[in-house]
Amino acid sequence: MSREKIELKSLKILNAVLECKSVTAAAEMLSVSPSSITYAINKLRDITTNPILTRSKSGVVPTTLAIDLNSRYVKAMSLINEGLDITDTNTDSGHIKEIVISTYTFFEFWLSMSLLRNGSLKKEGVSLTFIPHPFTDEERTNNLRNRKVDIDIGTELPKDNSITVYKLLSSNTQAMVSQSHPTIKNQLTVDDWHSNEHVRWTRADYGMTSMVGDAVTLNDVRNYRNILVNTSSSLNMMLLCANSDNIMIIPRMFSSFLKTILPVNFFDIPFEVDIHSDYYLHFHNQSLNDININRVFSEINKLVGK
Repeated sequence: MSREKIELKSLKILNAVLECKSVTAAAEMLSVSPSSITYAINKLRDITTNPILTRSKSGVVPTTLAIDLNSRYVKAMSLINEGLDITDTNTDSGHIKEIVISTYTFFEFWLSMSLLRNGSLKKEGVSLTFIPHPFTDEERTNNLRNRKVDIDIGTELPKDNSITVYKLLSSNTQAMVSQSHPTIKNQLTVDDWHSNEHVRWTRADYGMTSMVGDAVTLNDVRNYRNILVNTSSSLNMMLLCANSDNIMIIPRMFSSFLKTILPVNFFDIPFEVDIHSDYYLHFHNQSLNDININRVFSEINKLVGK
């Protein structure tokens, strides 16, 4: 490594490139020329005698050294700002930090609606970009490992040394029906269950849901339903149910929120079974050093009562 010292300005530029995932976008954010960005990155490379960025089809990719340098910069700035009692919302500079979240359509709506209502997105100077889950766990893991996705919420992924995972929420389930349903008003009976149509979520990773009970009853619940619509969109399923005479199963955790936005009623499932849903939050280990991502973690944890 060169005897020349690394300047704070160069680390600030590196941080912008990593956040924007583009030299051009970082230049626009900092109001400097792209050549100034390139010069700063090259200077870091010369001082450390190691590459800082590599290129891929999706843009620039930080090396392990770049991630380590950025982590130290973020920690240092956080300590400085805390010591001076400075709240960094990024809103005065017009810089909005984009957080990429991969999850189900209903989670997209629930998270964004809740955060818009409490004003935390504007307050914290972040924006949320949602993308759908890919079809396989391997693709989900790769998106986290390559930092294409900041937060993944869904079924638990296989263990990976670069990814942190924790159970976000666990909930038993209820049945949801429209308030205008012609026959289901005050309770849901077994006859109602069998005589009405149902809508069902058909995600390939539906393994988040577990059912406990005797075999005959479980078979009755799962297989003796008149499924009118199968959909891979959880949000579409809820809207269909709210605007039709269909029944659907929904985690109890979301009942209060759905009551505020949809004309629906909730009932206990009329069987001696425990239908349980678990949801997990995943993120790259390096995200623990990102102040903005940690702010989103905090808001999500508040939503689920953690």
